[in-house]
Order: sequence, then C-alpha cells, then structure tokens
Amino acid sequence: MDVALVEAAARFNHSWRRHCLGALSFVLLVVGTALLLDPRVPAWAAQWKCPTLDTLVGILNPIGSGVTLLVVCIMLGAMCHALPSSRLQAAAWLGALAFASAGLIEFTIKHLVGRPRPDTAVVFAALGPHVTAETDSFPSGHATSVFAVATVFAAFYPRLRWPLYVLAAAVAVGRVYLERHYVSDIVAGAAIGIVIASILLRHRQAVQTAP
Repeated sequence: MDVALVEAAARFNHSWRRHCLGALSFVLLVVGTALLLDPRVPAWAAQWKCPTLDTLVGILNPIGSGVTLLVVCIMLGAMCHALPSSRLQAAAWLGALAFASAGLIEFTIKHLVGRPRPDTAVVFAALGPHVTAETDSFPSGHATSVFAVATVFAAFYPRLRWPLYVLAAAVAVGRVYLERHYVSDIVAGAAIGIVIASILLRHRQAVQTAP
C-alpha cells in the first residue's frame, strides 16, 4: 500500500511540474510575441495587402467565424448517426464539444482582458474588463475554434494532421492580415483550442480503456 501511495505521489508531482512548465512556456510565448511582433502588425498588414491574398483570406475567414464549425460538426454527427461505430461521427461530436468548451474559455478571457483590436481607434491606458465594442481582441476566437476542431479531427485522422493544422494556421493568420487580431491573440487562441481538445481526447481515451 505504501509503495502504491509513493508511486501515485511521484506521478502527481511529475504531472504537476509538467503542467506548470507548460503554463509558464505558454505565458512566456504570448508575452514575447506581444512585445516583439504585435507592434509590427499594422505595417505588415499594409505591406502584404494584395488582391490575391484579399480573395484567399476572404474565402478562409468564414471557416472560423461565429458557430460555423460547430454547425458543421453537429451536422456531420447527425448525418453519421445511422452508421454503426462511425469514426467520423465520434470525431464530429467531440469536435463540437471541443469547440464549445474552448469557445467558452476564450469568450470569458477576451471580455476580462478587454484588449482593443488593431484596426480600431479605441485605446485604453490599461487592459481590463470593458463593455465597449471592439475591445475583444485577446484571444482570437477564430484561432481557438479552428485549432480545437483541427486537433480533434487530427487525432481521428492522423494522415490529415498537417493539412488540418495548415488550414487552421491559415485561417488564424488571416485574422492578422485583416488587422482584426495581433499575433499574440492568435497564438493564445490556438493554444487554448489545442489544450482543451487534447484534454477531451485524453479523457475519451481514458474512459474507453477503463476496465
């Protein structure tokens, strides 16, 4: 019994240190991006503007807008309902759950932070909760949703992992191109989406392998 308790405590300490290191790395990445890259967003956006990219971003942007991916996942899950043990159905329902869970966290954080968007003239001396429009830049909802769903589907369809992540990254970068988000906004949103989806995937695996 004592040996089991010691092993459990060791696993807990290892997991706790790993999570703390991950959280610290995330904070440093976001802060570093905010300090080094965010001030350059307006200049970059103006420099890269061209009709071709305008069209491409215009096509990709709706993928992460609103509840688009949530509706797609629910529709896929419903259409696959008649198929027994459908991998696509499981991916769709878990994708919908990841979208909703990550979106709730993202929505809460962005309205607590109250960061003005790059393309708005609203400027505040300090960040914090605001009810003013256009103060919901951090984190990016588009990045959160596309990376949450991409992570789920990448787990179910490993061969599509890179195309899914490339598509998610393109949607997220498009938000910077449109000057609707800073780089740190999409980095934070992507991290939230990936982490929440990964937690749900691990929980699903644990439930399936439980005796």
